[in-house]
Amino acid sequence: MNRTNPPLAKKPTRRLFLDDDPDRALAFRELHPDAVWVQTVAECVEKLAETWDEVHLDHDLGGELFVDVNREDCGMEVVRWLSKEPRRHLRKAKFTVHSHNMVAAFEMTYRLQGMGYQVQARPFGVEISGLEPADPIAHPARLAWDRLRNRARNLIRKARGLEPHPEPEPTEADSPDYIP
Repeated sequence: MNRTNPPLAKKPTRRLFLDDDPDRALAFRELHPDAVWVQTVAECVEKLAETWDEVHLDHDLGGELFVDVNREDCGMEVVRWLSKEPRRHLRKAKFTVHSHNMVAAFEMTYRLQGMGYQVQARPFGVEISGLEPADPIAHPARLAWDRLRNRARNLIRKARGLEPHPEPEPTEADSPDYIP
């Protein structure tokens, strides 16, 4: 008699979503109905005691914009909490920093990368996969993203007392009149 094992049921993805904006939370939960939404650093840190497959972090909380990374009521505080001791149960988690505050988002991303976490910075609502062509001139949105990322990196380097990376030479796509 040949017995076959029934297919294993796929384990649901555990997603934690830190954001203070109810509209973004609604949009995220429409795509991922089982996601757990938290709005504060304290709620996020409490939930991070559990194991997650994905952790989505905003930086600017409390309805404010462009919050200083040194404040304790922002997404950077979650990153500082993660850095205080090894969190082995989160090693396989995929982190996404979805803040539109580019300087803070890249600072959070670099710190998480430095701790060995899988992480990407992607502003909420921006689909990066559609902006990764081989020829950035043909896609000025990708070029603008790269330039903004470079500026954010240089701001961080300057704040740390390091020399900035050289800015790339402007191209035709940098012109405000450019139409692909």
